[in-house]
Amino acid sequence: MAHRRPVLPAVLALALAAALVLIAAPSAFVTGPATAPRALAVTELAEQRAPADADAGSMALGAATGLLIAQPAHATMLYDEILPYAGATTGAILWGLVLGFVLLRLQEAFPE
Repeated sequence: MAHRRPVLPAVLALALAAALVLIAAPSAFVTGPATAPRALAVTELAEQRAPADADAGSMALGAATGLLIAQPAHATMLYDEILPYAGATTGAILWGLVLGFVLLRLQEAFPE
């Protein structure tokens, strides 16, 4: 019969690892923004009222302008991440092809 390994040490090791992750998790990530300034801004916005003569069109235009001007956080990802990695991958593949053909030529030049 095959010898069975004890399961208890593995379960204890997993429990210890999970406990360490839970303890270290709050310091492993960047903390979120403070809630106090947000609460103050929401309160201030709730207290402000639109003037009576402002029409809905101008308010919608103002909101649309703010949304169209703001650039998304990932807008520069193409130039910062995608193109450099694509270039490095393409270069590595082409260099591998060159080395492969060099090895083939060397094998033809020096047969065994």
